[in-house]
Amino acid sequence: MDMNLNIRISKDLKESFQQVAKENNKDTSSLVRDWISAYVAEHQRSNEEMAVEMYIAGYELQQALGGREQVNKAFVKQLQEYSLTNQKEFTQLLLTTYLDLDLTIPSNVTKTYKGFAFSQMFLLGLIGDKPKGNL
Repeated sequence: MDMNLNIRISKDLKESFQQVAKENNKDTSSLVRDWISAYVAEHQRSNEEMAVEMYIAGYELQQALGGREQVNKAFVKQLQEYSLTNQKEFTQLLLTTYLDLDLTIPSNVTKTYKGFAFSQMFLLGLIGDKPKGNL
C-alpha cells in the first residue's frame, strides 16, 4: 500500500524544483522516491554486515592496545557488564577509551547502543582472533 509523505520546504524551492524537474522531463514525486530509495540502500546495512563490522572494530582496538594479551581484563568485564545492562554506558566507555588512547573512533562503534548483539560482537573482536579475510 502506497502512502504519502508530507515535507515542508519553501515556496521558492518547491517552484524551482518543479521547474528543473519539468525541464528534465522528470516527475518530482519519482525524483523524491528515487532519492529516498538510494539513501536507504546506502545507509541500511544488514545486521550480519553490522555484526562483522563490530567484530573488526573490536579486533582493531585489541591491536591498538598491543594485542590480546594486553587487553585489560577489568576493562573487558566492565564492557561485558554494560553490554548486558546499559548499552548507552557501553558505548560511552568505548568512546572514552578511543579518546583516551587518541585513536580515531570508527563510525560504526556508535551503533553499539542499538543492541546487545552488536556490543557482543565488538567484545568478541576485542578478545578474539584475527578476522578471516582481509583486514
